[in-house]
Amino acid sequence: MGKQKCHIFSFLLTLLLFGKMAEAQLSHRNYEIEARAHYGYMYFQNDQYHSALGRYCRHTPAFEFSLHRNTYGEHRWEVLHNYPSIGFTFYHSGFGNDSISAELGKVFALYPFINFPITPGESSRLSFKLGVGVSYLTNKFDPKDNYHNYAIGSHLNAAINLSFEYRQRIFDRLHWVTSAGLTHFSNGATRAPNMGINIFSVATGLSWYLAPPKAHIDKRLRPKNYLFEFDGKRHFITDYQYTMGLKDMSQQYGTHSYYFVHDLAANFMLQISERDRLGIGVEMVYDNSDKITKPEWDIYLKPGFLLTYETVLDRVSFIFNLGMRNNAPLNSPIFGMLFYQKVAARYYFIDGLYATLAFTTYDIKADFISIGIGYQIQHKYYLPLHEKKRYRGPVYPR
Repeated sequence: MGKQKCHIFSFLLTLLLFGKMAEAQLSHRNYEIEARAHYGYMYFQNDQYHSALGRYCRHTPAFEFSLHRNTYGEHRWEVLHNYPSIGFTFYHSGFGNDSISAELGKVFALYPFINFPITPGESSRLSFKLGVGVSYLTNKFDPKDNYHNYAIGSHLNAAINLSFEYRQRIFDRLHWVTSAGLTHFSNGATRAPNMGINIFSVATGLSWYLAPPKAHIDKRLRPKNYLFEFDGKRHFITDYQYTMGLKDMSQQYGTHSYYFVHDLAANFMLQISERDRLGIGVEMVYDNSDKITKPEWDIYLKPGFLLTYETVLDRVSFIFNLGMRNNAPLNSPIFGMLFYQKVAARYYFIDGLYATLAFTTYDIKADFISIGIGYQIQHKYYLPLHEKKRYRGPVYPR
């Protein structure tokens, strides 16, 4: 009995030591743990194929747990973005407990996120949260056992969270958090059906620092990183990229038929700040599924026009597009316009060369997920003489 107690004591002591070591490591990086309860409204948009999806529109609870690190100015991009927080969120919802909810099952999601402050302040602040990850839905469409579920055709799906949140300090290490936003689950048309699940929700919860938080490094302690170089040159950016996606059309035609979507785009962007770029672009889309859904077309190329915003975080950047795309054959006298939205993440390998992952939607309904590669070129030109004099001064290293 005494030996058993000794083993139990040794086990508890080991757990305590490991816990203290983990806490020391996490607190060194300014970590916080957080829990929130959600209450939202699940929204489905009816279409020509599934007019009964409106029965899924309902109120639903959910909860989430997060571990995130609050930046404090260790790197330049943290200062430029006003000290954002980065971390992981675990999300769960049961969609209720009646027969309709049983068709959808439950959802478990895990996604990394970044939280961009909109208003400065350490005691209180308003911010925008962007999270993209994976989710698992326990139930999916099955032609025999779950044929009423027209929302999701696969267990594994993408999870996207867009929300605005307000954070208020209660004590030095304790914060109250409230938020409102959208959580979306979809497989990006890689498996039909794919109407997706959209949940608009409000949430509230508490957040706790694992150790006293580190103060922000004063911006004045860092040399200013000027937007324009001191040799009298400005620059604008041209951006070229190719992406490819995959669409499953079995929902319309009863067999698992996959079609590639090719997208070639070019953007013209101006550097409006050290972290932000804004521009316009054109694209040309070739969707092989149009040959099935629109057999009367002669030309299947679909040109488009888009507005582009890019925010840069060191080697990673996020792209937001609002676009209009022609939805009629090029040789047709009718010019049909289709509005769409696109969210993309980029990773820059070397100067200008990047890989991208994009998510395209129409009317809050996923169309396809695509991956690709691109290249950016900076075009420099000289300032007028009077502006060149204005920017004379010491050259700071980037």
